[in-house]
Formats: sequence, structure tokens, C-alpha cells
Amino acid sequence: MCLLLCKGVSAWCGPLSESPFKLRAGLIWVQVDSPCGGNPLQFILDSGAEASVMDLQTARRLHLELGQPVTVRGITSTTLGFRSQSLPPRMGGVDLPTNFLAMDLSALSAACHRQVDGLVGADFFAGRVVQIDFARDKIRLLAKSKPGVKAEVLPLRIQALRLRVPVEVVGLGKAWARLDTGCASALHWAVSTQVLASQDSSQELGVGVTSVQIRQNNQSVRLGRLTLDHVSTGLHTEKLLAEEDGLLGAGLLSHFALVTIDEPAGQLILEDFANPKPHSRR
Repeated sequence: MCLLLCKGVSAWCGPLSESPFKLRAGLIWVQVDSPCGGNPLQFILDSGAEASVMDLQTARRLHLELGQPVTVRGITSTTLGFRSQSLPPRMGGVDLPTNFLAMDLSALSAACHRQVDGLVGADFFAGRVVQIDFARDKIRLLAKSKPGVKAEVLPLRIQALRLRVPVEVVGLGKAWARLDTGCASALHWAVSTQVLASQDSSQELGVGVTSVQIRQNNQSVRLGRLTLDHVSTGLHTEKLLAEEDGLLGAGLLSHFALVTIDEPAGQLILEDFANPKPHSRR
């Protein structure tokens, strides 16, 4: 029976924990148990956020104590947040970081057309092996990762909770891109003004903490030995974040059945590339 259950599942067997998620409009939504009880909170799994975040309105509704204000820098803007500590919220029986930021996520909620109570940030991945099973809509914590024979294993560069992987956009160069499960797009890439002018592209609305118009076109992208064609890529004339030429988002990661982010071993494991399931908008 055990062999049958584990057949075809290469990177996990007997997870430490498992919790469901829903993929909506390219974002990974998880339910989080409130530290004060009551209805579950709706969070987004966001490895691109260096710290976990709780919506300021939600924090005040739960009567959580707010600490000193801090300036939070995003891709296109800066905003004010507050350091806060409380009893840890839990996801699938696992404690989330307690030293989170409380900040206004109302713009993100408006862009998503639903309440966003918080973000499970990169600090959740620190010291953990986190597997996102897009085929079964599950998030698992593993004791150890075990790549399958056909898995593509990419090095994971970690610096101050920033997770980066090597990406090559054919014809536009190679760079270390932020691994960003909180980005609904497939890929964002920085190019020169001259290169942008030479590209056939269209303007599309990008959904994030703020909504902005982004030049988009299709590119061939290499992840290790894999070459993926017709990847929708947002083109920018400035680096999105310091030392990073791009963002690798959930829009591309969700094309894989299994994505394992092994922070302790410094590797990203991609398995079973296929067409993604349709993204629900509600």
C-alpha cells in the first residue's frame, strides 16, 4: 500500500506537515489560523517578500500590538509598516514567523478583488524544505528533499532572506532572478531602453501591491537544462530590485507539478513540466 501511495511522487514521502492551497489568478492562497481564534485568515504565499506581513486593518481588528514604524521598499513604491510580535499564527499546524510586518494591503486586496489578510514571506522558508504540489493543491514541509530522475535542480542563492535562481532569457542574457511565489506573472526581466525599443510588445496590467502597466512579450527561457518557449515576460528598463535583473513568478512555477524550495540545501527542484490548470478568479 505504501509503495502504491508513493508511486510517481519522487521528492516526498511522509511529509512533516501538509496544508491545502488554492491557485487564484496566479496567486497561491492559503488559510492561516488566527492567533486570536475565530475565522481563518486569507494569506498569499510570497517568497518574494523578505518578511511575513499582516494587513494593518486585520492586525488592528485582532487587537495586535504594533511596534515601531519602518519604511518598506517595494518594486515600484515605498510604504509605511509596523514591526509587530504576537502569538504565532499557524498554517497547517505549523507556526508562522512571529516578528512580522503590519502594513496596509488594501491596494493588493482591491487588485485581487478579495481580502488579503497577509503574506507568508521568505522568512517562512528559512531552514525549511517547502514543496508546492500544483497537481494536488498542497503545500508540504519535508524533512529532506529527494529529486526525481527527471527533475531539474537549480542552485538557490540565499542572501538576507532573498531567494534567487539562475535564469536565462534567450537573446537577452543570464541573471539571478528573485524567486517570487507572490508574483502572479511568469517572469519579469530588466533590459536596456534600446533593447526594449527593438522588442515587439504590448502593454498589460500587472497585479501586485500596486497595479501598473507593463510591457509584455513572449520569450524563450532556460532554467538549467530546460528551455521553455512562449513565456510571457514583463520587460522593464530598470532593475526591479537591487542586484536582481528579474523575478521568476508563480505564473511560470505553476507549469510544474512539483516545486520544492530546499533552503537548507540551497536548491530549487522543478518536476513534471506541463500546462497549468486554469486559474480561478474567485
